[in-house]
Amino acid sequence: MSDNATQATGVLVVGHGTADPIGAAETADVAAAVAGLLPDMPVELGFLEVIGPTIADAVARLAARGCRDVIAAPLLLFAAGHAKRDVPEAVAAAAARSGIRVRQTDPFGELAEIVDLARHRRRQAVAGLATVSPAETVLVMVGRGSSDPAAVAQLQSFTESMLADDPEGRPRRVQLGFVAAARPRLGEAIAAACDPNDPHVRRIIVQPHLLFRGHVEEQVMAEVRRGREMRPDVEWIQSARLGADPLVARAVVRRVAELAAEWMGAESLSRQG
Repeated sequence: MSDNATQATGVLVVGHGTADPIGAAETADVAAAVAGLLPDMPVELGFLEVIGPTIADAVARLAARGCRDVIAAPLLLFAAGHAKRDVPEAVAAAAARSGIRVRQTDPFGELAEIVDLARHRRRQAVAGLATVSPAETVLVMVGRGSSDPAAVAQLQSFTESMLADDPEGRPRRVQLGFVAAARPRLGEAIAAACDPNDPHVRRIIVQPHLLFRGHVEEQVMAEVRRGREMRPDVEWIQSARLGADPLVARAVVRRVAELAAEWMGAESLSRQG
């Protein structure tokens, strides 16, 4: 992305915002990695809530750096309320104040980079442990949760992509659980995983499909502790969050490249017309 068409285009990396300093630092690390992968495009980080710099701060900085167009790239896993409403509204308000044009990328969804990273986190969690067959394993896939009716289907589809063609085999059972808003709630999923009528389970893997550290991950840890109390005879494993892995930055760049190509292509057609 080094041609003249991109020199007046900046990238706004949008973080959700968290009071957890580690989660905030992880977000900043991803934004810095994106900037490293896009050396010819100005990149700024803005948070939706809780901490600064705000989205308005970041857009103003991009305008001050000479950007006339901005690609907003929210660090969001799925299309729900933040992606559909909160981020677009905040970005549009900031763009209007700064007099620039903004378009927003899609959330990560099932991008290969994110699917691969989720697979890696699950394998990483059991590395070095005694072998337990998939037929004796339950996977609890955890989402943040949203009132958006598509939340369950999105996590289900992502989980199927993550498990597809897995050489280690499909787990005995897969339970979905959400920390907030959507059903089934995480506590319900943990209880289902603990089914006392299924004596063949030896291992339960709880995988939080979360980007960065924050209070949601703490809630997951609390539910895992309750699960251990319900089934102390089972090995409980909680995999790591996705975190500030290079694959997350590459996923951002992929979304930016997709939108940049679409935007420039549309403008080229408009000029020809």
